[in-house]
Amino acid sequence: MKSLLEKIYYGELSPCTMPTPTTERYTRARDESEHLKEMLVGKYPDCERLLEQYTDELHSTAACESLQDFEHGFRLALQIILDSLTKD
Repeated sequence: MKSLLEKIYYGELSPCTMPTPTTERYTRARDESEHLKEMLVGKYPDCERLLEQYTDELHSTAACESLQDFEHGFRLALQIILDSLTKD
């Protein structure tokens, strides 16, 4: 069995490959956003492309925030580990 570090090194472990959430809260939010999009496109069909561009940029922003949150959390975890090893 490979160690955790070996799995990371060989690219076998990545937070990006985790499955899409299946919680009720996530499903409800996803369904509601799709419903709202359909309503907007139904009311303003000429704006569909603009709405898609907006959604793409929103997803890009969320991805940047997720990466920053991950990096911060990882650094914090390492600081906690180092602190626990250096204190008696």
